[in-house]
Amino acid sequence: MGSDQLWMDSHGFVYSGDGKRLLKGTNVKGAYWIPEGVENIEPGALIGCRIGTLHVPWTAHVHEYEQLVFSEDPKENEEMMPAVYFWTKDYANRDEETWAFEDEGEYRVDEHGIGYSLDGHRLLFARAEFKAEEYHVPDGVVTICSMAFATCRQFVTLYIPRSVNLIGDFVFGPGGGQDCDWLIRNLAESLELYKYIPIFAE
Repeated sequence: MGSDQLWMDSHGFVYSGDGKRLLKGTNVKGAYWIPEGVENIEPGALIGCRIGTLHVPWTAHVHEYEQLVFSEDPKENEEMMPAVYFWTKDYANRDEETWAFEDEGEYRVDEHGIGYSLDGHRLLFARAEFKAEEYHVPDGVVTICSMAFATCRQFVTLYIPRSVNLIGDFVFGPGGGQDCDWLIRNLAESLELYKYIPIFAE
């Protein structure tokens, strides 16, 4: 196969000339997004690769961990397996996803310890140091991800702007804020959502 039939991206991943086959991967410290349009990952393409997070596009005929091989040794393969997100829609529709898939370098944290996607459209998480009793979600946020405030042990009042149109499951963790999802979908004006402290068995 001549070199004119291949192309290599900025990370060093090698693809067929038509862009439909991933032929060889390489190490990536953070997240790697396999380009949309790729349909097949060749056997052995990821052998020996250490990747922080791997995003597999909806165009690929790969939908399960078992279809990805990073080592021929089963135990080593399990150890080398990165976090993998199998997309079922275009990457461009990421604002419609309620799970926080952003990796290191793909998010920013505000002065309160709240993490956002770089474009500010997705509220991802609250760090453990977030201790505020109320928080105003900035206008422009579209999605509040699942489990975003699950680490909070205090009562929290969230002030939600009208730009928010999607909220994930268990935004305050299992057992907390069960009514939030209903409220988001049924009120067209700014909302106040109240957190219920989860009760943990000792």
